[in-house]
Amino acid sequence: MAASVPGPSLHVGDPALLFALPAINEDAALRAVARPTVALSDFTGVSPGFPVGVLVVHFMRREGGEGQLQALARLDKKYASKDVSFVAILVGSSDVADTSSWVQGQRVDYPVLDDAHGIVADRYGIRAYPMTFVVGESGDVIAIGHAASSLLETDLDAILAPRAKK
Repeated sequence: MAASVPGPSLHVGDPALLFALPAINEDAALRAVARPTVALSDFTGVSPGFPVGVLVVHFMRREGGEGQLQALARLDKKYASKDVSFVAILVGSSDVADTSSWVQGQRVDYPVLDDAHGIVADRYGIRAYPMTFVVGESGDVIAIGHAASSLLETDLDAILAPRAKK
């Protein structure tokens, strides 16, 4: 993915920073991890009972977010049986009811998490949105990128295809 904007403080090869955030779309979180709060460890093998695989963590703002959420939804369907999971983290949303209604209207099957105060985004050192991290089975970051909605799906597909389990 192209990096024409300032990059985050986390780099490829670094361990992904742990987080736990409430899901805006609790039904998707319950299907993914059996509770309304989603943590990085749910997908990286630290927590027993859930499959270990590749995790795409996509930080975003609401502006322009529809296209990003739909691109991730298409990839989520494509890689569902290949141990690749997706989580979107919505940063800076302040009106809980409006945000919840907007996310529910997107009809995505993967968790969309609420980082209303940007605490997790700050820990990751994100300076521009959207920003995507691909975390491998070991919990280390294997790719980082900043892509416009129109390129997000293509860029992520190129990264995920060779890593997806058959």
